Amino acid sequence: LLTHINNKFLQVPNDFDCVIWVVVSKDWRLENIQEIIGGKIGLMNESWKSKSLQEKSLDIFKILREKKFVLLLDDLWQRVDLTKVGVPLPSPQSSASKVVFTTRSEEICGLMEAQKKFKVACLSDKD
Repeated sequence: LLTHINNKFLQVPNDFDCVIWVVVSKDWRLENIQEIIGGKIGLMNESWKSKSLQEKSLDIFKILREKKFVLLLDDLWQRVDLTKVGVPLPSPQSSASKVVFTTRSEEICGLMEAQKKFKVACLSDKD
């Protein structure tokens, strides 16, 4: 489902400075998420690769706090601490940036402090 949403963002003009899609899955690692986000916002270079997780987190935060972004996290199986990743938490009152995620678990929605929840049926092959 998020693949479809991501593709729509890429095809249709929108108000976001950047759209970041990350497949998280069961065996996710913080550094993998940071690498994908870093690549999308132009941080990937040799010096950035050698930085610590905390330094990468700060670099990501400094860039994303100045942007209107949508972060699509696909297939969450456990809570992802967005602060440790470096993602500024969008304000519920603001329409600027958004974090959207998919999960099979309503418990994960609670742990991720989801503002809105939508139950989605399985898509058919043609969808």
